[in-house]
Amino acid sequence: MKAKYFNKSADEKLFFLALKEKVNDKLKDKTVSHGGARFWFKGLFWTLICYSSYSLLFLNIDKTIFWLLYVVFQLSGLLIGFSFGHDASHDTAFRNKKANSVLHFFSFLTVGIDPLLWGLRHIRSHHLYANVEGSDIDIDKNPFLRLSPTHPWKPKHKYQAYYAPFVYMFTLLHSVFMSDWVYLFSDEYNWMKRGVSKAELYFRFLLYKVFYFSLVLVLPLLYADLSWTFIVLTFLTASAFTSMVFIIMLVGTHFFDGADYPQPEGEFLEHTWAVHQLYTSCDWDANKGWARFLSGGSNCHAAHHLFPNICHTNYSEINEIIEETTKEYKQPYHHKTLFEMMFSHFKHLHKMGKPEFYN
Repeated sequence: MKAKYFNKSADEKLFFLALKEKVNDKLKDKTVSHGGARFWFKGLFWTLICYSSYSLLFLNIDKTIFWLLYVVFQLSGLLIGFSFGHDASHDTAFRNKKANSVLHFFSFLTVGIDPLLWGLRHIRSHHLYANVEGSDIDIDKNPFLRLSPTHPWKPKHKYQAYYAPFVYMFTLLHSVFMSDWVYLFSDEYNWMKRGVSKAELYFRFLLYKVFYFSLVLVLPLLYADLSWTFIVLTFLTASAFTSMVFIIMLVGTHFFDGADYPQPEGEFLEHTWAVHQLYTSCDWDANKGWARFLSGGSNCHAAHHLFPNICHTNYSEINEIIEETTKEYKQPYHHKTLFEMMFSHFKHLHKMGKPEFYN
């Protein structure tokens, strides 16, 4: 990881100080550092949907119903991760860190991505240095898509806006079978794993993968009254569908037309930490309750990056403050509908497919 330092602009610091004061004043009569009734209702709702649909897989049902139930199981499992797991990774579900760790582990069970490794890279890398190549792991070069002007251009990238959906269908499976193993065993990511013993990393990784594969494959193969080929095909197609939903909700929050991909001058980045988050993040339908319910507040990306210590069910009360304060202090605030964000993302892919956009 390339260590970076943020600018110490007095004007930008004044903006964030004013923003924090307004948010604290708005939420002063509430407990916001851990989940309340809305948080638990939403997470338990998706948990009930997930494991109810899963239990029905073992009844004597036909293939079409089995496939539909499996998709509901996978998709609602992903929404458990959004609703419970994301907050637990930031220690905003419970007051107790160990309780957050347990919830984080079980909230990711149907997703397949190791929760400990994901949490480490999410907090120690992405949340600190969003969109900074060499510091934000989420923007690392990949062999398929050119997502940043700092990535080298190749002729195939001219067509990436067209083949990207097929790549996105395999995002979760790639994480399960490839990325997790690289993050665990590669010395390149030792900075991310600092402070966590190898024994704990390996034990939790093994335990998680055993739980995951037992849940999504082994038990259905053993006890569902269908052929193993159909069950494996169901797993693969449901994972592809779930992966697309995951990408639709998240990929445009940082990879959109107009996003900043800052590179440091020496070791210093252009903006303060708070303003950096605004230049690199995009909200979608932040004022819509249905969007917050589905995405676990990930649609309120500016609020989450600026206030990661606040439980996401409080974002509805601070989005307007962020929008007003950014206007007042002439700072950026990107907000789109979900459709606009996805259109902007593919517009960005098209732009990155041109060789002239290369830093």
